[in-house]
Amino acid sequence: MLNLYREKTYPPRCPFCRAEVAKPAELAGGMWYEFEGGICRCGAVFAHDPTARNGGAVLLQALVQCCHGDWDEALSLAPEVDYDEGFVGHYNSLTHRLESQAFGTLVFIRRRSQP
Repeated sequence: MLNLYREKTYPPRCPFCRAEVAKPAELAGGMWYEFEGGICRCGAVFAHDPTARNGGAVLLQALVQCCHGDWDEALSLAPEVDYDEGFVGHYNSLTHRLESQAFGTLVFIRRRSQP
């Protein structure tokens, strides 16, 4: 049978600058980095939530990444005052593409002003 339906996939892009981001990788130097992540060329950091069920932990990790591992600084930041959040859903880490059937999420944090 001829399949006329063709699923479109897209590369993941930073929600702030719209640049394509690299595939999340294991983060070195962190004492608590449980999730893979990376850095966009605009300075935003991101972490990968493979199940889309660890939102709080992934967001906290991205905040700590953004503060270079300083937990006190990360916990003192206020959303929409000190940083902006962005989310990219339907991420498939195996293909590094956005697909309608995938349910992974990339969580982005970008500081408004760097100290």
